[in-house]
Amino acid sequence: MNARLQRTRKKLKLEAVAVLFFTLVLITFVLTSTFLRSINVSMSVSLQNKTETLASIESQNKTLSKEIQRLSDYERVAAIAKEAGLTLNNNNVVEFTTGE
Repeated sequence: MNARLQRTRKKLKLEAVAVLFFTLVLITFVLTSTFLRSINVSMSVSLQNKTETLASIESQNKTLSKEIQRLSDYERVAAIAKEAGLTLNNNNVVEFTTGE
């Protein structure tokens, strides 16, 4: 009868270890899942902020590009040079072509 009690205790210990292991795995799964979701949300927010910043910078670049085109207009530059008393000397004119 003593041998039978020992087998039952060993079986109960094995079941308790299995239940403990399963519980630890379940808790680890829940914690990791929560952690990964929070990281995913924070990265998503960061991506949205960077996308908004990029759109803002692209808009500023377009505005500045138009401003540069307006300020570098030949007539405007020629008018400013004339006000400063500068004259155009055709012998010193050099033309550059871009893209070729």
